[in-house]
Amino acid sequence: MRIRTILAAAAAPAALAAVLLGTAGQASAAVKPPATITCGDTSQATDVGGQVMSGLVDGNLIVPAGTYCSLQYAEVTGNVSVQGKLSAAATTFDKNVNVSGPRSGLQLFNNPSEIKGNLTITGSSGYANNNYYGGGTSFFSNAVQGGGNPVIDGNFTFTGNTGDLNASYPLTVKGNFTATGNTYEMPWEFNIGGLQATHTSVS
Repeated sequence: MRIRTILAAAAAPAALAAVLLGTAGQASAAVKPPATITCGDTSQATDVGGQVMSGLVDGNLIVPAGTYCSLQYAEVTGNVSVQGKLSAAATTFDKNVNVSGPRSGLQLFNNPSEIKGNLTITGSSGYANNNYYGGGTSFFSNAVQGGGNPVIDGNFTFTGNTGDLNASYPLTVKGNFTATGNTYEMPWEFNIGGLQATHTSVS
C-alpha cells in the first residue's frame, strides 16, 4: 500500500506538468504573427490595370512603390503601408494607414471607408493619374460618384508633402488633424474645406 501511495504521489506532479506544458504549447501555437500581404500591379502605377482586392485581407498590407492597388468592399485587419497608390471604396482599415515616399498617394472614393487607427501621410509628392481625378494628389476624398463621408477614428497627420491634399468633400477625423512643412505651387492644392476634426493645426 505504501509503495502505491508513493507512486501515485510521484505521478501527480508529472501529470500536472504535462497539462501545463500542453496548455502552454497550445497558447504559443495559437499566437501567430500577422501575415504580410502585398497588393499592387507592378506593371501599372496608375489606375488602369491595377490589382483589386475585396473581402477579408487578414494581415498587414503593403502597396509597393510604382504599383497601384484598389480595395473595394474590403476589411484589412493589420497595418497598411503605402509607397505606391492605394484607392479604397467601402473599406474598413482596422489599424493604422501610413502613406510615404515619392509618387505615393491615397484616394477614398464612392461608398465611404473607415480608418479605425491613425492616418499618416509623409514625404509624398503625389501620384501620376490618367483619369479625371487629376494628378499629384496625395489624398483625395471624393464623394461625387457615390456620396458618403469617410471617417478616420484616430489622428490624421500630413507632414512634409509636395503633393496635393484635396479634402473638399466631407471627411471626418475623430482625433486631431495636423499639417506641417508641406509645400505647394498653388493655394488650391491644399483644400480641407470638407474636413472636420476635433482639433485642426496647420503650419
